[in-house]
Amino acid sequence: MVSSSQHRDPRSVERISVVLFDLDGTLIDTTDLISRSYQHALTSVTGEPMAPDELFLGYGQPLPEAFGSILAHRRVTLAKGERAALIDRLIDSYRAFNVANHDRLARKFPGVRPVLEELERRGYALGLVTSKGRDIATRGLRLLQLDGAFRVTIFMEDSERHKPHPDPLWVALDRLGRRDWPRSALYVGDSTHDLRAGRAAGVQTAGALWGPFPPDSLVAETPDFLLREPAELLDVLGGREGALVQP
Repeated sequence: MVSSSQHRDPRSVERISVVLFDLDGTLIDTTDLISRSYQHALTSVTGEPMAPDELFLGYGQPLPEAFGSILAHRRVTLAKGERAALIDRLIDSYRAFNVANHDRLARKFPGVRPVLEELERRGYALGLVTSKGRDIATRGLRLLQLDGAFRVTIFMEDSERHKPHPDPLWVALDRLGRRDWPRSALYVGDSTHDLRAGRAAGVQTAGALWGPFPPDSLVAETPDFLLREPAELLDVLGGREGALVQP
């Protein structure tokens, strides 16, 4: 359960000067697009449709890791080369559907753009940290008029290891010159992968409850903040009461 309550050390809030965001499920509503893309790939390549819980195995990770997690969940045992070939076919099928249907199924989350504009006005350094590939991620940002909002953008290609490893966040902090002060940064994400990566990187974390992950799964990760809607981020950083939720 989630209830309204104060849930932060005001001194730590005051130290935040960098706000980093995940993309899918946090800034852009692509849950339907991603779900259909997985469903298409798994059904067409393996003949088995995606089970509801399999979306969360893959969501928020690069596609090779995502399909690897799904195959492991299905206990698919193949030789290394055969497994790699199967994952390649799944990725090709996923991407073909995703690209063909991207602009039709990607949607705005209400209130995201005004929040980004207000944070920029207040002087926060904004960054994007996503496991998505640069080309398709940039396409989504342009489609929903969010491109140009960030001082730094970190895509799948920018780190060897991906969330839940902290590496992508460290790359962002390096490029912003803030690696030595990770607690001055807040990472906002909708997935357990985001919150685990943020904790491993040493930054403060905020769970975006408007994304597709079950709220209880985010609560279990004990983020510094839980947000019910994008606008509450302004209240968190402004230090006003009544904007936070916790278990």
